[in-house]
Amino acid sequence: MLAFEPLPHREAIEYFTSKGFAHELQRFHHEDHWREEHARNWVVAKAMRDDVSAAIREEMTRALRDGRTLAQFQADLAPRLQGLGWWGREIMEDPVTGELVEAQLGSMRRLKVIFDTNMRTAHAAGHWASIQRTKKGFPYLHYIQIERPSKRHDHARFHDRIWRVDDPVWLRIYPPNGYFCGCRVLQRTEGWMRRNSREVSPPLDLEEETWEHKRSGEMFEVPRGVTPGFDTNPGAVWLDIRDAWTSVTPDLTPDRRSAEIGIVQGLRLQRLARGVEGLVALDQSGGVAWMDQAPPSAPASVPFPQRRIPAGSSLLHSHITDSPLSIRDLSELFDTGAASITSITPGGAIWRAVRYPQVLFRPAYLEFSRTRLADFWTDLHSNPDGQELFEHAFALFLEKREVITYYFHTTERLRQLLARNSDLLRRLIDGNPQT
Repeated sequence: MLAFEPLPHREAIEYFTSKGFAHELQRFHHEDHWREEHARNWVVAKAMRDDVSAAIREEMTRALRDGRTLAQFQADLAPRLQGLGWWGREIMEDPVTGELVEAQLGSMRRLKVIFDTNMRTAHAAGHWASIQRTKKGFPYLHYIQIERPSKRHDHARFHDRIWRVDDPVWLRIYPPNGYFCGCRVLQRTEGWMRRNSREVSPPLDLEEETWEHKRSGEMFEVPRGVTPGFDTNPGAVWLDIRDAWTSVTPDLTPDRRSAEIGIVQGLRLQRLARGVEGLVALDQSGGVAWMDQAPPSAPASVPFPQRRIPAGSSLLHSHITDSPLSIRDLSELFDTGAASITSITPGGAIWRAVRYPQVLFRPAYLEFSRTRLADFWTDLHSNPDGQELFEHAFALFLEKREVITYYFHTTERLRQLLARNSDLLRRLIDGNPQT
């Protein structure tokens, strides 16, 4: 008899693992890290030490990837946190106010809140990515409040309402809309709407209420019934690359920029869903000259058929990981005669190179690789992110030598990674192995 096991929610995992770590001053109170910031950075209130925060995140990642239950999460994490001394109550100094307060650290109840909130939010963000990928066939979202004794009566006014996927209401009330919120949305087709005699619901009066942020004193408008801080859509924040795209495409016309971002977003969504890289080549007029995806057996090996790519093309590429442009990417940029290559990563980082005309790639590559691989072997080999650092340094080196113009926008996790290794990057670019 065949045994079927649930598949990991790929999009939810990609969302969760793309996060950086919140700054120390944002770790004490749950309101120090606010709204959209949760989509970019990981934080647990009162987990001030890096080792404590990392331990909780590791177990949360494991739970997402392996489908572990709350009981398993608590059983494995509680002794780790107890061993780290992060358990029970403790007098702590508030780094913002300087006050001494009795703080609740680890407890079984806190682990339940951490597990439930992050699990629901990650799955909601992953579901939003799936919604964006399939919205042409499923253009409506149907808000459903699960019937249970603990349901929130304030969420009943959202129940059974239907709006289009692109209605801005979903940026304010997309569930979860509070701690332990069990609401969800279902995708609906045009056919389903006709068969069930349903129409789009009238615009929703959010009945926003003024709420004071106790840590900053700022005033916010929050939809009635939604817990402050939950009145945002984490998946929409995660997927939004509009400002980033503008910053890395200053050389494109507005029309070309608009056309390419649509393709780049599509490549990212396909990568999140299928786990394989994709490549699209646009000719100089913006038409699709060639496109393909890597096979599941070799998900990071999308082909670059040189004869099918016209000179002057724009190469748009989805990466399997959040890594920068690879040496192969840059080599193909020159070998195909393309004008630029852009990669979009699962987490939303964008790496883009525009080549200088009439400049050779190979001499610069040989100069960089022959010296850096030998001189920096120990530094790179001992660093878990050594390959990514080498590739990023190479692109910066090429820009310094006026071989390419290099644009990039990183996720918060990658920004922190590059900042931690700034000295190594500088030495790689300059060719100075000494610290």
